[in-house]
Amino acid sequence: MMRWLKFLTFLVILSLISGEFMEPRTRNEDETATVPATREGYTNYTFIDFITFPGKKICDKNDPNKTLNQGQKPDGRRPPIKVKCLGGRGNNTVHVVQSMKDALTVLAPHGNSTKRSVEGNCTLVLFYTKSCLSSAVVAPHYNALARQFPDIKVAAIDAFKFYTFNTEFGIVGLPTIMLFHQGRPIVKFNDSSATVNNFANFVTKHTGIKAVSNSAYVTSEDFQGPLSSKVEKEPDPYLYLAWAFIAVCGGYYFTKSKLYTQIIEMIKRNWQESEAQHEGGS
Repeated sequence: MMRWLKFLTFLVILSLISGEFMEPRTRNEDETATVPATREGYTNYTFIDFITFPGKKICDKNDPNKTLNQGQKPDGRRPPIKVKCLGGRGNNTVHVVQSMKDALTVLAPHGNSTKRSVEGNCTLVLFYTKSCLSSAVVAPHYNALARQFPDIKVAAIDAFKFYTFNTEFGIVGLPTIMLFHQGRPIVKFNDSSATVNNFANFVTKHTGIKAVSNSAYVTSEDFQGPLSSKVEKEPDPYLYLAWAFIAVCGGYYFTKSKLYTQIIEMIKRNWQESEAQHEGGS
């Protein structure tokens, strides 16, 4: 009896793997009939075909989810995000934000409209910190960028000093360049090469405003300011607080260890022996 059960179990597993169990046929159905591959709910592949991924080698021409060929662009690719900007907001130099009120003034909208298709205040903002080497490298190129777009406000915000903006605008790394329209973040600069020409192409791509010069360049004055190209050491109170917390936790767990108990017992024993010798000598 057990042999028959094992044999039936084996047949069921074999039919499941071959695909026949999942696709039962009626008696009236012609065994030699070919079912169209495009019929909904039917597949020509068995379970073995499914787990071996034959689709990575063969792509059905009727499959709407087939992979595109290399170099083929998908239909309906989204165009770059563009905004309309009001002119005359820049002054050919980088505006370094000094206070929270100053930051709100720089990002203040013009009117109440928040639509990108309506002209509004456009502001290009660099989030940096003085102690960051990458920020110092970007600084001369960003200083030169302000001269290329007199119609756009070019500003810089110290992300270490005004850390509340990091969470609000999703700043996860420094330096970060972001384009704002009517006080709202629109798009980030994601090019790995941080040069003045790439910055200019980024602004033109999303605003339609062309740079003053087709080939921008960095001068010696751009290394002087307004953004400094030198790394400045700044104390980090949060880092000191973190080290203090680690030291306190380490000291606490050390007092619970066997080594700490042995050291205390050794000190007590030596202290008692020294007192006994002192009393015996007197």
